[in-house]
Amino acid sequence: MVAPSSLAIAYLDPTALIPIVFEEEPVGAATQERLNHFPVLVSSNLLEAELRGRLVREGQIFDPDWLSGIEWVQPRGSLGSEMDRIQAFASLSPTRMWHLANAVYFADRLSLTHRRAELAFITLDEQQETVARDLGLLIP
Repeated sequence: MVAPSSLAIAYLDPTALIPIVFEEEPVGAATQERLNHFPVLVSSNLLEAELRGRLVREGQIFDPDWLSGIEWVQPRGSLGSEMDRIQAFASLSPTRMWHLANAVYFADRLSLTHRRAELAFITLDEQQETVARDLGLLIP
């Protein structure tokens, strides 16, 4: 496992949250263990839309507590340059690209304000994980 940065911040992708919410074992427990190393979690609020959509499809009710403690990345303006960087490595679905673009955006801002800051990216999507690693994000 890669040690988390001194700031212990992780971007949470929906593929990692959904098995926790739906208590899919052993994946949910293992993913929760990974998250326990990061007191600060961030994500795009597209995560909420994706979670709500899955809950409706499964006939479940949304619980706002599932999102408590997640800080929302809210970029100002286009993420075109971040998407260009991602597309240099792979062609991803729009939602996967959006989450990576938000993570890259946040990581860039984090590195401007904190010298030793690194952002971990937590996903269960193998292609997205590979691209995140290629982009310099930590994969715990």
